[in-house]
Amino acid sequence: MKLKIFLIVIVFYALTINSYSQNSFHKGNKYPLSDLRSKLTNSVVENKFEIKSLSVTTKKSPILALLFSVILPGAGHFYLNRMDVGKYFLGADAASWLGLVTLNIYGNNVRDDSRSFSVEHAEVSGIDNKNDDFFASVGNYDNVYEYNNDKLTRGEYTKLYNVNQFFWNWDDNGNRTIYETQRKNSERIYDSRIIFGSILVANRIISGISAYLIATKANKNTTLNIQPELMYKSDYTFDGVKINISKNFNF
Repeated sequence: MKLKIFLIVIVFYALTINSYSQNSFHKGNKYPLSDLRSKLTNSVVENKFEIKSLSVTTKKSPILALLFSVILPGAGHFYLNRMDVGKYFLGADAASWLGLVTLNIYGNNVRDDSRSFSVEHAEVSGIDNKNDDFFASVGNYDNVYEYNNDKLTRGEYTKLYNVNQFFWNWDDNGNRTIYETQRKNSERIYDSRIIFGSILVANRIISGISAYLIATKANKNTTLNIQPELMYKSDYTFDGVKINISKNFNF
């Protein structure tokens, strides 16, 4: 509001000078035109340097910066115009997602290969309808009969398999060992995904804290400088007001 009042006063003052110079010229004022131009020039120069710049503090919300970075690391820094820092968090997030997807695809391939191997050497059918526990049992027992006998001995009647639906019978004990090795490898690959999952979580926390701290510091050191300037034509008539805006950062 103060800035608007200040600009209105300046414009009114400039219009008054302009009106006075034109009236004096048309009424035959005792000052020649060259003197009027000289006086106006001096007035313009004086006015230009008398206008002081206004410094307005511009603020970014630390909470928003934190939330943006939690959603996407680096987004909070982009909001603060500090991607010189945010690019590292964004890069770490992209690399973590790439690692997570790669391990998931690799683990699926190893798992599918082991199950295809069981179809070929243990006569397993309908692999798409079987769960992980079933395939673990396939690797631990030579056939479904051996498995059921073991469960009967232990009294675990609810875990018995229907022979017609959950059949397997290994053609060779060595092939069962190969299958079990592949199956466990796929499990280890899946378990490794927790590494990248942890990095994704930690990266968001650290990125959010970093963005919050940068925003807090920037709010104390960022100013917006506003400097109005009167504009005149070549014949020294008022032509408008020019406002110069600059932003300073002190980190």
